[in-house]
Amino acid sequence: MRAVAIINANARGLTRRTRAAFSRAMRVHYTRSLVEARTIVRDEIKRGVDLVVLGGGDGTFVMTLALIAEACRGEGRPEPAIGMVRLGSGNALATTLGASDDPARDLAQFAQGKATWHPRRMIEVVGLRAPFVGVGLDALVLEDQAAIGRVVDRVPGGRLLGGTARYALSVALRSIPRFTFTDRVRVTVTNLGSPVVEMRPHGPISRTIPAGSVIWSGACTLVAAGTIPYFGFGLKMFPFADRREDRYHLRCGDPGMLEVLRNTPAAFRGDYFSDRVRDFLCDRIAIEVADSDDHSGISVEAGGELIERRPRVELGLSPPVMLATLADPR
Repeated sequence: MRAVAIINANARGLTRRTRAAFSRAMRVHYTRSLVEARTIVRDEIKRGVDLVVLGGGDGTFVMTLALIAEACRGEGRPEPAIGMVRLGSGNALATTLGASDDPARDLAQFAQGKATWHPRRMIEVVGLRAPFVGVGLDALVLEDQAAIGRVVDRVPGGRLLGGTARYALSVALRSIPRFTFTDRVRVTVTNLGSPVVEMRPHGPISRTIPAGSVIWSGACTLVAAGTIPYFGFGLKMFPFADRREDRYHLRCGDPGMLEVLRNTPAAFRGDYFSDRVRDFLCDRIAIEVADSDDHSGISVEAGGELIERRPRVELGLSPPVMLATLADPR
């Protein structure tokens, strides 16, 4: 088996010790930018590789998968299997694929051929494939984190402030006040694909929603979709993600800040359900700003990567991506 590791050199979990252990386990490349990553991916696909193990978070997976697809199209080759070691902030995909807290040990197991390969479909949005996509509060938090980061970087010594501290600052100083004191954008979600199945905690309800029909409309706290159960930081946002291979779990809701905070522990367990949150199984939808006078658009994130605001996005279901796991997929 021809395998290579491509590691995000900016990943918060990367240490001198893990670097040394990685080099003993497998051929490794470190990248600091998309430009570097594109060159490395292109060269490895041209060389011929069966397995690419990524080190980083969910954003590393999303962007590298796009580069792999680009390189494979150019070379006329099939995409290799993708593995993950846990080095990022969110690590939703790594959690789903059974990654441990010891990335060096995991990489060694990949090198020894101990992984099993499983196909899993992703969500397609604006040309990217991601295990989850979110519109609303989660994307706003990423916007706020970027804004706080620009301020912190201008402060003497600010660049030493880690990702967790920056995240906490952005939530406290920008996200909570903005969510609490400003109007949320109103969105409409429309079915563009196969009949949508609405879910309840105990399972599907009898009615389905045909193509062309509105699935949900309201003030957007969250409209999120996933083909994996996790949403980052161990948050089990999509408990129905594994119900059907031909559908992803779509969750739409407009709970207020107090409800969000009160139910955070339940959300981490995967048993947060509410009268203000509705769940669906879909294969293609459109999300668009309901107010035609609102030209600012909606914030969108794909696997933790912030996408430029836009008035409308479509979420489709991708063909399967071959994922390498070190345990039974969760």
